[in-house]
Formats: sequence, structure tokens, C-alpha cells
Amino acid sequence: MRRMPLIALLGVLAVDACLFPSAWSEAEDGRQSVVGFWAGEESIIEVALVDDGLSARVFALTNPVYRPDEQDGPAGAVRLDDRNEDEALRQRPVLGLELLSGYRYDDGRWQGKIYDPKTGNTYTSRMWVDSEGRLKMRGYVGVPMLGRTVEYVPVSNCPPQVPAMLALVDEIPPSAAGCAE
Repeated sequence: MRRMPLIALLGVLAVDACLFPSAWSEAEDGRQSVVGFWAGEESIIEVALVDDGLSARVFALTNPVYRPDEQDGPAGAVRLDDRNEDEALRQRPVLGLELLSGYRYDDGRWQGKIYDPKTGNTYTSRMWVDSEGRLKMRGYVGVPMLGRTVEYVPVSNCPPQVPAMLALVDEIPPSAAGCAE
């Protein structure tokens, strides 16, 4: 079997990129589409590219402090990562917490590990933006079919829960400027 010399392969790739730019930009769009501020029912997360991977941190919460009716912590105290399996990490605030590890773009999708501060568990995960512009994060153990998908919408859509969460943060992301109370 003959192997293609590196110079010839690079030439083919360059011609391919010139003749079929949409294929290259679609791959880049798949990588970039997840980046931004996303609103869920109880949180806003910020997804960002970091080197060749992804970061997702908790940007805002509906309840960043414990309520009087909660048993997990004293009322008014900052909500902590108190369910973490690692005792040394249980004093970290949930606000600002990094949720992803080992996230890479592979086979046309983002995948890696995701941490769930509600349970203290880490799951294998996939992330994508669906055809309606919603961010989908699927966490699972073993096979994706045995998992759960959480859905987020762009903060710029201003879902009803966003203004109250934004009122509790110091800096409003530009994409949410129209949503702040």
C-alpha cells in the first residue's frame, strides 16, 4: 500500500478547504456553538473554550445561599459543594464551580466528564446545541441511553428565571444586558 507524502496530503487539505469552505466552517461552528451563557431552571452557566477543551462554570444561581427551610446549611450562608465525594472539596462555593473535566471535541461532538453538584457525582457526558438553539448536556454511566439530558437556553432569550438570577451577580454578560431587572 502506498502512503501519501505529507506535502501532498497538506495540498489536498488546502484544496479541500478552498473548494468546500462550508464543510470546514461547519466543523468550527460545531465547536463554537456551545460557547456562551446558558440558562437552566436554577442556574446560569458560562461555557468557554479553553485551549483545545471546554470549561463550564456556574455563573449564577436561583438560590446562591441556603434558604431557612433547607437542612444542608445555615440560612443565608453561601451554598457549598457539600455533596462532593472528596471531603476536602466540600467547602467550595457552588457559584463559580467548574463542572467539566477532560472535555474534547471528537467525532463531531463535545464529550468528557461532567460534575453534578446536586448529587456530588461525576458522569461521562456529551454536549451539543440542537436545531432549536438549545444547549443539551447528557450525563450517563456506561452508555448514553442510560443517562439524563439537561437543557439550557441562551441567556439572551431572557427566560423568566434569568432576571432574578442576574440581579444577584456583580457583572451582567453582554448577551444578557436586555434581561437584567
